[in-house]
Amino acid sequence: MDDNISKGLFGLNRKEVESYISDLKHGYEEELSKQDEMLQTLKAENTKLNERLNQFLNDKREMEVAKQNISDVLFKAEEQAKQIIEDAKTKAEDERKELDVILEQEKEKLIDAKLELAMLKDKAREIMMKFTDDITKLQ
Repeated sequence: MDDNISKGLFGLNRKEVESYISDLKHGYEEELSKQDEMLQTLKAENTKLNERLNQFLNDKREMEVAKQNISDVLFKAEEQAKQIIEDAKTKAEDERKELDVILEQEKEKLIDAKLELAMLKDKAREIMMKFTDDITKLQ
């Protein structure tokens, strides 16, 4: 209680008490108003921070989805690359086998051609010998 309130015959001075109560009320109302403004400011800041947090969380989720998509695409690309390499190896092996067969066929043709050439040489010698014999007999 305020020591400035004077005492009268029947207790405290009523006007001074009412003034004191009015001042207290006014002080509490001002303080309450300041605290209410502070509360509103903090609520607004809290709302903004929550919005930023939600945006960050959404961005994080989107990045995680994008990361997973990239990971999936890279995995599929790697699998496709392996399959392409495997297909290329298989095709190269098949072509090599085909070329080996063709090479063998060509070798056989070459051997046959050499044999035929040798036979033709022998036949040509025989004909030449016969021709030489015929010429010798004619002389």
